[in-house]
Amino acid sequence: MQNNYFKNNSEHKELNIKNYFLSKTKTRGVNFYLSSLINVDITESELIDFEFVSSQLKNCNISNTELEKCYFKNSLITNSKATGTSFADGIIKNTKFKKSKLNLINFRFADLENINFNDCILTDANFQGVKLKNVSFINCDLKTADFSQASFKNIDLRKSNIEGIKIEINNFKELTIDPSQAVYIISLLGLTVAN
Repeated sequence: MQNNYFKNNSEHKELNIKNYFLSKTKTRGVNFYLSSLINVDITESELIDFEFVSSQLKNCNISNTELEKCYFKNSLITNSKATGTSFADGIIKNTKFKKSKLNLINFRFADLENINFNDCILTDANFQGVKLKNVSFINCDLKTADFSQASFKNIDLRKSNIEGIKIEINNFKELTIDPSQAVYIISLLGLTVAN
């Protein structure tokens, strides 16, 4: 199959793509609106200025793909793999990530607003310098995720593994955590809890 969907400066509306494989491609300015990508593999690619609006990725593999300066809005990413993918300097709004493997993902200096991560693996994720507003990580594995220099506004970490997470103290007031996470957060402050 030819690379008709990922040509430079192409726009797709109400498109359904299934069982499509494209690896190691380099393109700029590809836009999807009201579209659905199911069982699509676009690994090890560069999709610069990629837009994905009111669309869904389901059972897709976008691992080790550069999506720098991307724009995602009102979208759903479910049962997908994005290991090592870079969303650096991107804007992601009103989007849900469900049951996806997102370890080693790079959101460095991105803007994330109204985002739900549910049942996702985000181990060793890079959130350095990210602006996070109204973001929830419910039942996620955030082990050793790095939120250094990030700014927080209303962040929910309940039921997630936060072991080894790097969060600056000034962001603690913006966290919602469950009781089982409180002891770990207290230990980040250098405090000891004793009877």
